[in-house]
Amino acid sequence: MATIIDVEKESGVSKSTISRYLQGKKVLASNKEKIDTAITKLGYKVNPIASSLKSSRTYSVGVLLPDITDSFFPPIIKEFEHYMASEGYHVILSDYGNDILNERQQLKLLVEKKVDGIIIVSSDNVGDSIQSVRESGLPVVMIDRHIAGLQCDSVSVNNFDASYEAVCRCIEKGHNKIGAVYGTYSTDKQRLDGLKKALSDHRIIVNEEYFREADIKKTLGNTPENSFLELMDLKEPPSFIFCSNIYIGIGALKARLKRQLNIPSDMSILVFDDISTFPNHDYVTYIKPEFSNITQPLSKIGRCAAELLLKRLKEPRKELEPINIELQTEINITDSIAELKTDLVEGLKY
Repeated sequence: MATIIDVEKESGVSKSTISRYLQGKKVLASNKEKIDTAITKLGYKVNPIASSLKSSRTYSVGVLLPDITDSFFPPIIKEFEHYMASEGYHVILSDYGNDILNERQQLKLLVEKKVDGIIIVSSDNVGDSIQSVRESGLPVVMIDRHIAGLQCDSVSVNNFDASYEAVCRCIEKGHNKIGAVYGTYSTDKQRLDGLKKALSDHRIIVNEEYFREADIKKTLGNTPENSFLELMDLKEPPSFIFCSNIYIGIGALKARLKRQLNIPSDMSILVFDDISTFPNHDYVTYIKPEFSNITQPLSKIGRCAAELLLKRLKEPRKELEPINIELQTEINITDSIAELKTDLVEGLKY
């Protein structure tokens, strides 16, 4: 295994300069290039234990999640952990169980463990505890969700634009009786806003009867499945339903199987998330047609979160101006969207 002495010999740069560079301090650009080349060639890895004894770093980072069993997070955290490990860091995973008070407590515990940085998927709607951590100089990167008014580094996707474009495509197929089942998170609101903008731009009046808020944590009441069925049972149901996240999409899938619905004859469906790409959900590829979807680049979210956190770790206390990364999604329109537009030429035949 290569040592810092080997890097010194290979690069021709002094050990003290190499050490400063590895601690995130500035060195000459020419020295940086020589050190990086030597490290790559030798496969040198920082010894986190030795480094932590010489500096205030622990080479550990915290990851705070609302539910560790949630299918959305494993692909993200797997990529994040893999990338951080390649840089000599280990990950401390913490689950706050969708409890805001516990989220704040777990955040405090991670700070007390002296982690070097934190990745968080927050359920809080205030954000004062996160802001306090940031102001102390500890890097924090938010994934997926945002908190209004909180200035914090983040990695998310183009929720508004993707929803707007996807719904516009469905409107172009002739749909104007459009409904939605949506969740309670900030991402759901952004997606719902995108849908409503599409309706507005096409001069389609929003029928509030076609919109249902669902609680993904409930097993009774306004569950995603029940909310979907409520729309189906209306005297004049919508022809198209937008599901704002994977949990709503799974609820729609359950309702489809329960009622033996014919998609898209009975209902056209679009889901923000491709259910089949989530762990243990590949079975949905056998249920045809698959729901039209907006696919999030889950692994890329994890990679970008790691790169952003490492950037902050290499530039400690340099600035508090947030960096907000918005990744692009992919829209996949399948046969789950009925073609309702009348062919005007056919209509003129006599």
